[in-house]
Amino acid sequence: MPATDEPPHAIGGHPSTRDLELAPFVTANGRVLRGLRLRYRVVGNPEAARDNGWILVFHALTGSADVEQWWGPLLGPGKALDTSRHAVVSANLLGSCYGSTGPREWADAHHEPFPDLTPADLAAAHVPLLDELGVERLALATGGSLGGMVALEWGRHSSVPVDRLVVFAAPTATSPQAIAWNTVQRMAIEADPGWQSGRYPPGEGPAAGLAAARALAMITYRSGIEFDTRFGRVSSRTPGRFDVDHYLRRQGDKLVARFDAASYVALMRAMDLHDMGDLGEAARETAERVGTVVGVGVDTDLLYPAQEVRSWTQAYRTAGAAAEYREIASVAGHDAFLIEWEQVEGILRSTAPHSART
Repeated sequence: MPATDEPPHAIGGHPSTRDLELAPFVTANGRVLRGLRLRYRVVGNPEAARDNGWILVFHALTGSADVEQWWGPLLGPGKALDTSRHAVVSANLLGSCYGSTGPREWADAHHEPFPDLTPADLAAAHVPLLDELGVERLALATGGSLGGMVALEWGRHSSVPVDRLVVFAAPTATSPQAIAWNTVQRMAIEADPGWQSGRYPPGEGPAAGLAAARALAMITYRSGIEFDTRFGRVSSRTPGRFDVDHYLRRQGDKLVARFDAASYVALMRAMDLHDMGDLGEAARETAERVGTVVGVGVDTDLLYPAQEVRSWTQAYRTAGAAAEYREIASVAGHDAFLIEWEQVEGILRSTAPHSART
C-alpha cells in the first residue's frame, strides 16, 4: 500500500516515496517470510517509459532508495539516468534501515533474528514492485558493489526483458578475503557491549563498534595510492594524530549518525553469501532476459579487484551472453563508481542504444 497520497512519480520535483507490503516471500533456501515491506521511490516519466523502458537502480551497502543522494550527477533530464525519457525506480533493500523491513523491526515483530538473505533474495523482492508499477521492460538495470551483486542476480531472474545490465565493481562470488574483511567488521561490532546481539533499544547500540567497522571498511573502499597522495604522513588537523587517522574516525562517526548496526551486519551477511554458482548456467539464464551485460571494474579496487570482474565478463561471453568489460581508471579504489562521475556517465552512455544517447 502507498505510504502517501502523492502521485506515483514526480517530474522536476521531489520524488515520491511509497511502501509496498510484500506477499509471503519465499527465499532462495525455501523459507517463507511474511510481513516484509519495501520502501521505494520513482522519479521521471512513466509515460515516456512505456516507449523507452524503465530504469532499475540497486543501491550499495549503506545506500538507500534516494538515488539522487548518491548518484545525483547521473540523474535528471538528458543525463545518463534520463528522467525525461525514462522512469527511474529504486527500492531500499530488505535488511536496510531506510524504510524497508530491517533486522530490528523484524526482531520486535517476530521475536527471532533477521533471516539470512542473499543478493538473489534481495533481487527477487523487486519482482512484485515492478508488477505493482506495471513495468513491462527495463531499458537499464544497474548498481554497484552490493547493488552490483543484486543486479547480477536480477539479470538471471528478471521478470521483464532488460535491454542493458550494467554492473559496477561486483564479483559473481564474494572472495574469502572479502568475507574476512566483513568478518573483522562484525567482530568489532560484536565486541561493543552495546551490541546486545542486535536487540539494543532505539537510539542506542554499538556506536564505537560500528564506527570501527566503518573505518576498516573505508580502508578497503579506497586505495593506497589515494591515502599516500591525500594524507601522506601529515598531522595537520589534530595534534599528535595523523590526518588519515582523523579521516577514518570521522568516517566512522558519520556512519553512526545515519545508519543502524544491525542493518550493517545483515547486509554484510548478504554480501558474504553472494555466489552465482556455475557461470555458464548464470550466463545462459541472463542471456534469456538481458540484451547486453556490461561488467565494470576499477583498476585500483582492493575489495573486488578488476580482474574478478573481467573474469566473469569473459565467462559470460564464452557461454554465449552478449557481455562486455569496461574499466574505471581512478586512484579512488572501489568507491570510484560513486566518485568518477564522468567515467561512470560515459560508460552508461556508451553502452546505451544510439537513440538513447542523443
